[in-house]
Amino acid sequence: MKFVTKLSIFITVLALVSGCVSKREIDSQTRIPSQPNREEAIKSDDKTPVKGVEGTDNEDNGETVDAQKPIIGLVINAKKFPTHTHIGTTKFNNFTKEYNYDWQLHDTVFTIFEKAIEQGNRFDVVDISSTVESTGTLDFVKSEDGNMVFNNNLASMRKSLLDKGITRIIVIKEAPTVAITECGTYGCSEHKSNGFGLFTRSFLGTDYYVASASFDVSIEGLDEPIDLTALPDFAQFNDDEFKNKRIEEFETPVDFDDVTNEELAPIRSTIVDYFEGLAKKVSMNLSRQ
Repeated sequence: MKFVTKLSIFITVLALVSGCVSKREIDSQTRIPSQPNREEAIKSDDKTPVKGVEGTDNEDNGETVDAQKPIIGLVINAKKFPTHTHIGTTKFNNFTKEYNYDWQLHDTVFTIFEKAIEQGNRFDVVDISSTVESTGTLDFVKSEDGNMVFNNNLASMRKSLLDKGITRIIVIKEAPTVAITECGTYGCSEHKSNGFGLFTRSFLGTDYYVASASFDVSIEGLDEPIDLTALPDFAQFNDDEFKNKRIEEFETPVDFDDVTNEELAPIRSTIVDYFEGLAKKVSMNLSRQ
């Protein structure tokens, strides 16, 4: 009897030992792999592109990096509303007034240049009108002894723009232009439009209606002394006769002294055409660079 009891105890202990060993083996085989810490996880998931020079490999991760496109800065300095300049038979009939019609000219001109330049060239276009407020002295390039040189008076501003990646600047500034030149026995007389919009001339019952793109335009290089508007291709865009187009089919307004926005529609359309032609010419020039 005692022998049987001892044998039972021995078998029980042996079973328990076998069970413990098996559990440890299972635990060791199903051990959970260690997790990376937060910093390692962020590094492994970081796929932020690296900016640099196009076509080169980053030494750290071997990624190809892209170059930033050169930038053309556009400055538009003009009133919000169109102007009506009228020259009558005598100076007592003359007047200049501003119509409270929002033609959204600023946004329209920027969109025209952005579309024309960015679609066919390697340039980006940015509006820097608020950054460069004074356009009266923005002549970064000047002619000196027959050569184009940088204007040293604007060296600091030019460097600041270059630091932002801006290599070309287009300045469009509203300014008076000669809308009509009349010549007679005693010489010629010029009549000026005092702003973009409508110019009218009345003389002995005859009325002339002119769409006036009264702007001065300059297109200059900041990384090299180039004045595109001095080239023959751009000469007409700073020609007052080209900027002021007579509209033969313009319908006589119901109230000559208070032309409606609808009646001015052909005037606005003609001015927009001027900028579309200019933007197209700039794009063609840039495509050859």
